[in-house]
Amino acid sequence: MLLLRLFTLLALLAVSFFPAFAQDILLTGRVQAQATKAAIPFVNIGIRGKNVGTIADENGGFSLRIPAQLAHDTLTFSAVGFQEQSRAIAGAQQHTVVLAEKATALKEIVVLGRTPKTRRIGTTTHSPVIWGQVRDRETHDIREFAKLISLGSRPAELVQAHIFLRYPTVDTLAFRLNFYRVAEGLPGERLIEQAILVRTPIENGWLTIDLTKYDLRLQTDFFVGFEFLPGKEPAVPVTQSKFAQPIFSYGGQFGGAAISRSSSLGAWKREPGASLSAYLTVRQ
Repeated sequence: MLLLRLFTLLALLAVSFFPAFAQDILLTGRVQAQATKAAIPFVNIGIRGKNVGTIADENGGFSLRIPAQLAHDTLTFSAVGFQEQSRAIAGAQQHTVVLAEKATALKEIVVLGRTPKTRRIGTTTHSPVIWGQVRDRETHDIREFAKLISLGSRPAELVQAHIFLRYPTVDTLAFRLNFYRVAEGLPGERLIEQAILVRTPIENGWLTIDLTKYDLRLQTDFFVGFEFLPGKEPAVPVTQSKFAQPIFSYGGQFGGAAISRSSSLGAWKREPGASLSAYLTVRQ
């Protein structure tokens, strides 16, 4: 009887400690278009809402380490202009992911007034004591900030996007502008299936992005997302610095709420008390 109890105890201990020895899963691969077989750059890849993700590079390649406890979850691939795809993580270490293009829909006709006026919607000021930092990290992932743009009942032509940045430690910055429907006070599904990728010199002050060439016209409230894309290499290797080096700081203003996420397809976080210094110039 004593021997049986000892055997049962050892078995229970083995089960208890098994997760501690489970290994993470390293997924690598490439994302390409179904019709052309061409690589799709900067695809968002992640476990939706779990803050585990990455972004494909300019050649569609990706590498993502999945914690062992999420091995039975689902990995989602999302790209502007393509059908979203989800795949089981378990049993797969290498992926060749093929995404189908979305059918091109006719643009909704948005009629402006006879004499549209130029307006600035959002937070057009910044406080010297409200700011945050974006840092290089070991993971190859995004950082995205969203700003609510309230059009009211009047349709608008989007002219420019603006965000206040300062203290850069890099010469240029790559990011993508996204437009989302409003869903329970947070960004929801993508509203515009058009890739707006920007690579620009960065310096202190307002960064302005021209939107006129994209012919963007909307007539409902929405979120504009500033999705900052990671560089090829960290500015300071993680092994040499306890804290990753700041790439730049972003401005803010008292009041409202800051909305952001720190991972591809990750959960949006709402922090009340201060809002992002960002706005759109529109014609209404």
